[in-house]
Amino acid sequence: MLVPIAIAATTLVIYKVVTSKKGELTAERQKVYDTAMVSLADPAKLRDLAEAFDKEGLAYEADMLRKRAALREQPEEQKVARKKVFQDALKSTNKTGIAAVANAFEKEGALGAAQQLREYLAGLM
Repeated sequence: MLVPIAIAATTLVIYKVVTSKKGELTAERQKVYDTAMVSLADPAKLRDLAEAFDKEGLAYEADMLRKRAALREQPEEQKVARKKVFQDALKSTNKTGIAAVANAFEKEGALGAAQQLREYLAGLM
């Protein structure tokens, strides 16, 4: 339990240190964003970080962080259903269907799942 708290605290501290270039997604900001999208599980902290990105003129990243927070708050039954869709897509050979699922996952803030599906799709081509 301390590890996620430490990650969140570290992420916020790093973000505050690298916020000197408004509207620019610097390498440091990209790292903070990527880490938060993968490792930060607390929806409130994701939203706090989204607000900070918004204030720095990074609307896309802020939006994706909010979507990620919403995913984290989904009821367990929705998470299970999404996991099944993901697993079914990884077993499929329907390239159009796999691409559609990847796009839907990306729009919801599930960037890792979308990337895995696209990598699988690339292997089918």
